[in-house]
Amino acid sequence: MFCQNCGTQLPEGVKFCPECGAPVVISEPLREEPTVEEPAIAADPAPQQPITETPVQQPIVQSNPEASALSTPILIFGILGLSFACIPYINFLGIIFSAIAKSKVKKFLGLGGVLSGKAKVGNILATIGLIVGIVLTVIFAIIITIMILGIILGTLGEKGYIRGW
Repeated sequence: MFCQNCGTQLPEGVKFCPECGAPVVISEPLREEPTVEEPAIAADPAPQQPITETPVQQPIVQSNPEASALSTPILIFGILGLSFACIPYINFLGIIFSAIAKSKVKKFLGLGGVLSGKAKVGNILATIGLIVGIVLTVIFAIIITIMILGIILGTLGEKGYIRGW
C-alpha cells in the first residue's frame, strides 16, 4: 500500500504516513465491471512533466504542558522588564523583571519548549529590557555621581577650602 499524498510505501496497519503525516485512506477493492474497449488513438501524446509536490510540514506541538504554561509569564515579565527599564529612577526594576523573564526562558527550554509565539516575543523583550535597563542605570549613576561631586566641591569652595572657587 502506498501513501496517496507523497507516494511512500506504507507498512501494514498505519493510520498516518510516516513521511508526510497524511491520513491513510484504505479503499475497498474495485469490482471488475465489463468494459468497452475503445479504439487506439494513433497520435503519440505529448510527454508530460512529472508532478513533484513539496512535503507538507507538520506544525510543531509542544508536548509538555509545563513548558507551554510558562510562555505567558515569559511574555508578561518581558513586557514589564522593558517598560520599567525606560522609567528614570526605577529602571533597576526593569533589570530585575527582565532577569526573571530570562530565567523562565531557561526553564522553558529545559522542559523541552520551543521558542515561538509568546515565549519568543517575551525573550526578545527581556533581552532589550536588560540592555536598556543596564545602560540607563549606568548613565543615571554617572549623572548622580557628577551631581554629588558638584555639591561637595561647591560646598568646599564656598567655605574657602578650595582656592579659585
